[in-house]
This record gives sequence, C-alpha cells and structure tokens, in this order.
Amino acid sequence: MNAWLPKQYGAWAMLVAPVITGAIIGGFGWGPVAIAIAWITAYLAYMAVRGAVTGRRKRQHVAPSVVFSVLTVLLLTGLLWWRPSLIWWAIPLAVLLGVSLAMVIAGRERSVINDAALIGASVLMTAITATAGRLGQGVDWITFACAAAWPTAWIASAVLAGYFWGTIPYVKTMIRERGKHGWYIGSVAYHCALIVPAFLINRWIGCFAVIAAARAAVVPKLWPKAKPRQIGIAEVMGTVALIVLLVATLR
Repeated sequence: MNAWLPKQYGAWAMLVAPVITGAIIGGFGWGPVAIAIAWITAYLAYMAVRGAVTGRRKRQHVAPSVVFSVLTVLLLTGLLWWRPSLIWWAIPLAVLLGVSLAMVIAGRERSVINDAALIGASVLMTAITATAGRLGQGVDWITFACAAAWPTAWIASAVLAGYFWGTIPYVKTMIRERGKHGWYIGSVAYHCALIVPAFLINRWIGCFAVIAAARAAVVPKLWPKAKPRQIGIAEVMGTVALIVLLVATLR
C-alpha cells in the first residue's frame, strides 16, 4: 500500500460513489463538495494511521498520518461552523468506524465485519451529503431529524449499501475464498434476494440487480483466475453505472 495514496480500485469506488451520488441528488454546493473532500481526506488519514500502527513500514506512514489528520480536522471544523447540526451524524459514524477500528486492533482487518462496517459508514455519506443543504443553523435533534429524513437520500443509500455489501462475498469468491462452494452459494443467494426489492424502487435499478446477480453467478465460474486489479476495475465500472442510474431515476 502506498503511504500517501492507497492503490485499491474497488475501495476507491466504494469510498467516492456515495458522496458523489449524494452531492448530485442533493444539489451541488460548496457544502456537499466540502463534505465529500472531508470524507476522502478522513479515509486517507485512516489508512495512513492504520499503516503507521499495523503496517510493515510504519515510518513511511507517519507524515501522511499527520498531514491528512490535520486537514480532516480543519475541514470538519469548517463544516460544523457552516452547519452545526452535522454533529449528529458523528454518532452513527463513530459506531461504524469504532467497529472497524476494533477489528483492526484485533488483527481482523480483512474480516467480513470490518468490511461491512466500513461500507456502512461509506454509504451513510450518501444521506449526509444529500441532506446537508437542508439543515438549518440550529443543533436541536428534531430540526435535524426532519431535514435528514429525506426519502430519496435514504433510498439511494440503501441501493448503494445493497450493492457494496454484495461485493464482500462476491470478491471473496474471486480471491481469498476462491473455489469454496459455500461462499459462492451465499454470494449468489444474496444478490438474487435483492432483485425484487430493487424492482420495487424502479425497473432500472431492478435490471441492474439482475445483472449484478448474473455477475455473481457467472464470473467466478468463467474467470476464476481474474487478477485483483481486473476485479477492482470491473467494480469501478459497475459503480459508475449504478451512480448514473441513481441520479437519472431518483432526482
């Protein structure tokens, strides 16, 4: 892993897609853009700190840890000055990222629990970014909840969560759990279970769910020796297609 810029194609797709989707659905403005930048910077800080704690070359991660952490604090300070009620989002984010941190400390950073927690935090950024412009200057819970409870933002978050959580078993069937029948069946079953709920949203999201299920069923069988980079690039392409569908059909 590069100390300054992690080379994880699939992870970058998961990281960036929610804030881009939220910013577009909620309407572009400096606030949503700043949230997106803060989230990406926070991720870089997290990865750098993780490398400084658990990596083989700890010293190389010290400088990026400091730089990205300082930038994150500055960006968050500016965002809280702009919309103080954003502080309420710290509660669910702290829980999800706390679970991930616990997994890292326990040496289980590649576990399903860690992956699910990180994806949960990432897709939550869809709602955070999309509803940011609706927040007022107050910090009371009721005002915040009314602004944050925008159905479109949560539908987009749910769709992205369904897709990205599905990448956990799918990618494992392609790499670490390759050839294991249980993981393959679980991956296909998960993706098939999403088809009906996806069609309830709209037919385009439903068609995407069908394609994702077909991918989970066919790709591990036809291309069992695909390289991680190829898998990651394919995930980026799928993520871009999903963003386009969400923006075109939910706005």
